[in-house]
Formats: sequence, structure tokens, C-alpha cells
Amino acid sequence: MQKKNMILSAVLSIAILLLITIGLSFAYFTANITGSEETTTITAKGGKMLITFSGGSEVDVDAIEPSSTPFGTKTFTVTGFNNTNTPMGYKISLVVEENTFSENAIQYKMISTNNDNSGNVAAPINVLTNIRSGEGTYTLGYGNFTVPTSTDKVHTYNL
Repeated sequence: MQKKNMILSAVLSIAILLLITIGLSFAYFTANITGSEETTTITAKGGKMLITFSGGSEVDVDAIEPSSTPFGTKTFTVTGFNNTNTPMGYKISLVVEENTFSENAIQYKMISTNNDNSGNVAAPINVLTNIRSGEGTYTLGYGNFTVPTSTDKVHTYNL
């Protein structure tokens, strides 16, 4: 019987201690707001950017043969709507997941077009540039959209 009383006493003590702790922490973290907000105090601005690839984002070619003419062209557009006060920049990279050809057997060029005269497109790559065998990432350039744009603006690239 005495053991039951001790256990009951310990449980009651812990329960009372928990209630006091919760009550104190609730009182400590409670805040009162008086009045009401009359104007907007927080405004967030942002832009949007969309990248569209013709025929999908991958370049996958079967039965390729040595030739001085291009085996394919990948066209992609970067569309930007910038309603901020900071230029909205982007980076273009070519990610090669697998290249089993010999070193420098595949090359690329890139043509840049600023369709809407907004910001700067990545500089064109007019000289044939080699792709190493294996895998790798090649930075093709950087572009941006000026501030602010009232409509969507388009930069087009042909790789």
C-alpha cells in the first residue's frame, strides 16, 4: 500500500510539474496584437524564367558517321519575365553524360539571338569547340534579362 502511495505521489508530482512548465512557457511565448493593419507592410517581388527545348532536352543520335556537316541542331529558348530591380541572370551548360567517341571527335557551336532586345544573351560560340570523350560539363555562357520587363522576353539559342 505504501508503495502504491509513493508511485501515485510521484505521478502527481510529475503531472503538476508538467502543467506548471507548460503554463509558464505558454505565458512566455504569448503575444498580444492591438489595432489592425491599415496598409501593406510586406511586399515580395520575383521574376519567372522558362526554358523550352525543341524536341526535348536531350541530344540522342543513332548511326552517326564522320562528317563536316552538323548531325543535328538543338534549339532552345529562355523566356524571362523580370519584375524586380535586379537583372535576372542565367547560366547555360552542356552536360555530356556519355561520349564513347575518341577525344575531340565531336564539336559544337552556338548561335545566340536576343529576340526582344532585353538584357544580354550568352555570347555566341563561333569557333568549333571540342567535346572530350567520357562525361563532362561545359559552360556555354551567361545571359540575363534587364529590369523590369513588362512582358515575357525571349532569348533563343541554336547549338
